[in-house]
Amino acid sequence: MFPTLFAALGIADYGVLLVYLAAMLAIGVYFNSTQNSTEEFFLASRSLGWFPLGLSLMATLISAMTYTALPGQAYEVGVKTLLMPLALWLTIPILWGVAIPIFRGLRMSSIYEYLELRFDARTRLAATILFAVWRLLWLGGVLYAPCKAFSVAAGWSISEGYLIFVLGIVTTGYTFLGGMKAVIWTDVIQGIVMLGGVVVVVTACWLMIDGGPTRVWNVANLLHRTEVVSNQFSWLDRWSLLGFLPHFTLAMLSFYLADQITAQRFLTATSVDSARQSFLWNCGALTFLFPGLTYIGLCLLAYYHDHPGQMRPEWVVNLAIVDGKQQYQTGADGRPLLDFNRPEHRLIPANLPQLVQEKRILHPNRLEPFESVEEFVDPDTGAAVVTKLMKRKPDGEPLIQSQASEKIFTAFIADHLPVGIAGLVLAALLAASMSSVDSGLNSICTLLILDCHQRFGWGTTWLAKRCGRASREELTDEDRLHLARPLTLVIGVAATLFGLMVSQFGNVFEIMVGVVNTFGAPLLGIFLLGMFTRRTTATAAFSALLAGTVFTVWFMVSNRWHVLQVFPSVNEVWTVTFGTLFTVLWGWCASFVTGPPLPIVQLRGLVYGCGELGILDKKVQKPHPTGSDPARWR
Repeated sequence: MFPTLFAALGIADYGVLLVYLAAMLAIGVYFNSTQNSTEEFFLASRSLGWFPLGLSLMATLISAMTYTALPGQAYEVGVKTLLMPLALWLTIPILWGVAIPIFRGLRMSSIYEYLELRFDARTRLAATILFAVWRLLWLGGVLYAPCKAFSVAAGWSISEGYLIFVLGIVTTGYTFLGGMKAVIWTDVIQGIVMLGGVVVVVTACWLMIDGGPTRVWNVANLLHRTEVVSNQFSWLDRWSLLGFLPHFTLAMLSFYLADQITAQRFLTATSVDSARQSFLWNCGALTFLFPGLTYIGLCLLAYYHDHPGQMRPEWVVNLAIVDGKQQYQTGADGRPLLDFNRPEHRLIPANLPQLVQEKRILHPNRLEPFESVEEFVDPDTGAAVVTKLMKRKPDGEPLIQSQASEKIFTAFIADHLPVGIAGLVLAALLAASMSSVDSGLNSICTLLILDCHQRFGWGTTWLAKRCGRASREELTDEDRLHLARPLTLVIGVAATLFGLMVSQFGNVFEIMVGVVNTFGAPLLGIFLLGMFTRRTTATAAFSALLAGTVFTVWFMVSNRWHVLQVFPSVNEVWTVTFGTLFTVLWGWCASFVTGPPLPIVQLRGLVYGCGELGILDKKVQKPHPTGSDPARWR
């Protein structure tokens, strides 16, 4: 509609991105001088209100993988993705009424301290180690996702490795400098940028689609994308109500209840009420952002339906429908005819004659190789004409590769948004990644210092010598801060290196990240056992954490690779559901053979229905010597 305005990434776009990255570093520098204790560095001295914490929670949850993937999912399945905000609101009773009063009321520094108060030290240590490994591996994937998207947006002109390096260094830099305050306030800016990005893209789509929002809905209805709930159930259907709703509800519970990355926000709040309000503000922001990203997917569906020639040729080439299923055509060796990871297979004018000679480009209807490039190229530009490579479904919808939905959002940004505006929306993509990475760095460092080092004594002898102390008992909070900052750098470097490895061996490591993401299920199961059952013993909980982890990983691996498979394959959304249920059932049943439960007096303040949550009984001796706070006792 405005051909003179829209182009690929330009200098103005890169300028916007550089200004954004510089602003993030500036925030770290600004808060650097206030970091004089581990309480300040990890918890911002518990001084933050509901507004910054709420936006920070939202920004942390939305990684770049979600920000780019959700519009692609909506392009494929329509408004079924609206089940996500519904599942979020279903978690409110547990978080508002139980988890937040316990976490914030007990004035903990690590949520896994709760597991020692409720069970024992070994359960706390096992959960801490599981979380640290889980999230460190996850950080690599979160760094990789936006950089991969940039490669798509820039037309392969940018090395993913350079982008990962820059993103990792900048995020580690401001987290190292400004601690939790820098993390929170950069998240606030990143959250606003993400919300603004949705508004910008939707507005641009309305301007470019004849008929605007009315046309968007009409196309969605025409292509059967307006059904929120499917009446049919299948174990293989990701968006079945009985499959996805339990999965996403438990995934959200895991994120807010059993994940230090998120729960650490509650610990930085000024009070229980402030923490509760921040969670509701987070829910409200996500209730706008999730449908907004879904609506972007519908806008892209309408735009490319009306302008199929604007698609990229690699999205549509060599596709067919066989026995009702989409199929990508392969050669005699069983490999795809075109591998777009190979530069010589990209559908650019310089490559087309050789690809035609090698018979790698097929006619969409006859599925026979094109005889000459003149059959499908524009004689003026030499570029492939997408509509001549495209197969359509019976309803007229262009058939695209399944992987294309992951790239369609960023490609639209680069190809069709005005110069400068595209940079702003891509900054939102960076924000989605950085808000998750900075939270991961700070939370992992928090656990290693407060749980492993301070509570269990890891590295205390070394630190005492390093700081010139006669013994580790003489170590001060300032000494631990001198360890926390370098450790943040080490974790940031490790995450960046893993992101670089992912960029080199993407498929293998994407699968690995998918496997380790299942670790949230057994952690959630242990917290549910602790907060809602009086019967579960320490030994039962510890065994359930180990057994639940083994089961969840086995379930994911066997379901994906059919190794030691006992049950028929199901969609991966069932992994979190079955993993959580298995952990809870194991812990509950094991508690009947591992000794009597604790007396009620020892459960007060820790278990729902046993006294005021977050206030321990003063008659009970504290189970560990660190972190004593008179406010815990009554």
